Amino acid sequence: MNKATIPFLELTTRAHQEKWSVGEFNMSNLEVLQGIIDAGDELNSPVLVGVSMGTLHHVGLNYLSGLIQAAHSQASVPVFFHLDHGKDIDTIQKVIDIGFASVMLDTSNLPFDQNILRVSQVVEYAHKHNVAVEAQLGEAGDEEKGITKEEFTRPEQVTEFIQRTGIDLLAFSYGSKPGRWSGESSPNIEIVRQVAARSSIPLVLHGASTIPDDFVRQAIALGVAKINIDAHLRKAVTQVLEKTYSQLPIPHDPRVAFREIRSAIKEAVKQKMILFGSINKA
Repeated sequence: MNKATIPFLELTTRAHQEKWSVGEFNMSNLEVLQGIIDAGDELNSPVLVGVSMGTLHHVGLNYLSGLIQAAHSQASVPVFFHLDHGKDIDTIQKVIDIGFASVMLDTSNLPFDQNILRVSQVVEYAHKHNVAVEAQLGEAGDEEKGITKEEFTRPEQVTEFIQRTGIDLLAFSYGSKPGRWSGESSPNIEIVRQVAARSSIPLVLHGASTIPDDFVRQAIALGVAKINIDAHLRKAVTQVLEKTYSQLPIPHDPRVAFREIRSAIKEAVKQKMILFGSINKA
């Protein structure tokens, strides 16, 4: 199919060409989703909402379908939903059916040829439905589970992986320590440089909540057009809950905390959108 007909790919391609990045902000519930949308509206930034397998199980497909429709009708900017670290083609087919614009199959733990085979099957299905596909080369864990095994991407495999799979976006392992809660990780910019030199498609940074801002700017200049943020948002939620329920009197209405969560998420997302250069790109 003609990839130019894939709406989310058009956005990331533009970001890649113009040297800015789309932020993927992972939702966990209604208020987090609302905060993400509010940030995009205020900054006139495109919005990419990430949905992990954990959130998919927590919210459920039927409720998520309604949230997708509500987000599209509420937002004044383009909103896309993305499956983060999807594990099987059955799940990918289900989320495409309810309106996801982009999906990731993460089979990076498999041997090279098996990873290519599984990803290629997803690409064939997704492209028929005008949905972009992201896949990962090199193991790095994920934003929810953290690091179980880390194997840096081998740059010499990048071109072959892209050509044989037909993917639209490439995620790779560069030392970001996905899921890290505090402090700064020490990612390897040379890996980003070498992968970018061999990639014909936009690149994706996973686990970007704790990588230094200067590293982010360098990576965007090299060709990163999508950056994933999860732990940064979960930390913001946790801080609100800790503050709200550690002081007296304890509010009996949980919506007091929920409203604060929505505001905290909005500010956390705005901070990253500014860093990524996506303001006024809607």
